[in-house]
Amino acid sequence: MENLPIISLKKLAQEERHEIERLYLVCDERGFFYLNDYGIVKEVIEETIAASRQFFELPEAIKKDYRQEVQTISPKTSRGYVSLYGEAVNGKAGFDPKESFNLGLERPHSEKPFTGQTIVPNDTVAPGFASCHYRLQNEIMTKVVPPLLKGIALALGLEATWFDRFFTDPILIHRAAYYPPEIGKAGKHTDSGMFTILIQENLPEASLRVKTDRGWIGVPCLEDTFVINLGDMLQMWTKGKFVSTPHEVVHNLPVDRISIPLFLYPNIDTIIEPFGTDEKISTREVMLQDYRSIWETHEGAGRAKELT
Repeated sequence: MENLPIISLKKLAQEERHEIERLYLVCDERGFFYLNDYGIVKEVIEETIAASRQFFELPEAIKKDYRQEVQTISPKTSRGYVSLYGEAVNGKAGFDPKESFNLGLERPHSEKPFTGQTIVPNDTVAPGFASCHYRLQNEIMTKVVPPLLKGIALALGLEATWFDRFFTDPILIHRAAYYPPEIGKAGKHTDSGMFTILIQENLPEASLRVKTDRGWIGVPCLEDTFVINLGDMLQMWTKGKFVSTPHEVVHNLPVDRISIPLFLYPNIDTIIEPFGTDEKISTREVMLQDYRSIWETHEGAGRAKELT
């Protein structure tokens, strides 16, 4: 079976030339890779997965107390609980048999979209759910995001800090996802942001599938790795040099599956200027259009409309 390459975050942070070159090749050819050497202890990840599973095992009536409609952020669909068959990431495939809970970076309430606080269950309802996720989020944002942005900049031949000015107050869509046994799915789509950091459970067979030149391949969980996939914004920024790759989830195993993807976006007011052009693209409009496509018109996420 074709395997995705493994990139060392530690080597990227140390600006090792060979690893930077390897990152360039995988971003140019695939847009998907494993990441190791990220410095987050296993217990932080395991406890977050366990707390997520406990939340999704709660009665539906309790989980709905934290649904999108009660959230105060704009758009409401960017935070909170989503029931089974509540989201369609590929409109042609229909609504997905999965549940999810979306969080974000906790900020004071703002008129800017995707900026504010999430209504989450406290420890009397879902012990450790919020605290574990926010602890993991802090680890990701401090230990993974900065060196990965640095590595991408160096791979593009830019200064190491080139992207920093666009990520002083980034947007993060941080999701806990639950796929029920045998029927769990997320339709074919691309992610709309800069890149996605995905934490998978270590299960005997791959549920995540990625499109390659040879067809769709499984992406199993490898011990002590995250999965990284590039998003549409980075593809836009690099004028297609770095690719955003279609993917899906087909979960046929007789056990449930928890995954935790974190979707990173630049500051909401960032204007992306694709390399070598005079074009200007609004981060705010890209995000709002993607959310309209998912939650209002149900056409799907990213470039889902192009995928069958």
